[in-house]
Amino acid sequence: MNRGAAADHGGDRSAAGPRVVGLLGPTGVGKTAVALELARLFGVRVISCDSMQVYSGFPVLTNQPSAAELAVVRHELVGIVPPDESFSAMQYAGLARPLIAEDLARVGRALLVGGTGLYMRAALAPLAAPVEADPSLRAELEARAAAEGPGALHAELAARDPDAALRIAPRNVRRVVRALETVLLTGRAWSGRDDLWAPDYDHPTTVVVLVMERAELYRRIDARASAIVAGGAVEEVRRFREEVGSTAGAPGGPGIRSAIGYPEICAHLDGERSLDETVALVAAATRRYARRQLTWLRKLRDAVIIDVQGRDPRGVAEQVADLVS
Repeated sequence: MNRGAAADHGGDRSAAGPRVVGLLGPTGVGKTAVALELARLFGVRVISCDSMQVYSGFPVLTNQPSAAELAVVRHELVGIVPPDESFSAMQYAGLARPLIAEDLARVGRALLVGGTGLYMRAALAPLAAPVEADPSLRAELEARAAAEGPGALHAELAARDPDAALRIAPRNVRRVVRALETVLLTGRAWSGRDDLWAPDYDHPTTVVVLVMERAELYRRIDARASAIVAGGAVEEVRRFREEVGSTAGAPGGPGIRSAIGYPEICAHLDGERSLDETVALVAAATRRYARRQLTWLRKLRDAVIIDVQGRDPRGVAEQVADLVS
């Protein structure tokens, strides 16, 4: 990754013309605040790129933009999918690409913001065709996960594809099964591997990665975990489980059940954890996720790194605007 120089694939950065800006970064780094300022500078909406914020009914658990933030800048692809449904990067791309084209045609800029790199990659350029599923192998892996626990499959994935194991939480059974299935079927790395981000974009594009010192990032994550648990996420999970039933609402399945915080809050609701323990566990899971994000983001070629620690979001947004103008 580069510091202070814009990535430019598919167009001349020095020339005026339509351009997509992809704003990435680990959870808690402050992407939303910068995005609000950048959207106002560009005169565009924010196209959210978050695999959990797409789900409805969980604005607190998934840290969706607040009512005040939505009043300032329109956000797309937030709260649009029922929480018990699966939603893929391909589906996301099908919704995001027309929005990108509309904004480029209208004002010459489009702004994607989030922490789900695969979703952003899918919106910016075609993904490789997915591996055809093998129902019998998937059933076998799911049965093993149920009998041996998700940690056993994750350990096997770590042995066969360490990079994939770094980026997938052990309790995310659905993604562990998919990744291991791909490895076993093809003999190659999981389909979410880093080389899928080959910078051959549909439109001239600048990818910006926001970072900060690790201790400060973790402090912010810990504060966010406390705010999420105290701010209504417990009631969101309780209400959902009452609506769908205990089996359909069990952690680790499709939809919102794979969200960070969901299994920890379920354990609290089942009387297994105190509220303070739940906050600590949510914070720890979020820190692990941030570490996986940072590991992956470091491998992005030609992205622009901006250290935002101690900086005003407006100043960061102006720096990004200068890069792409």
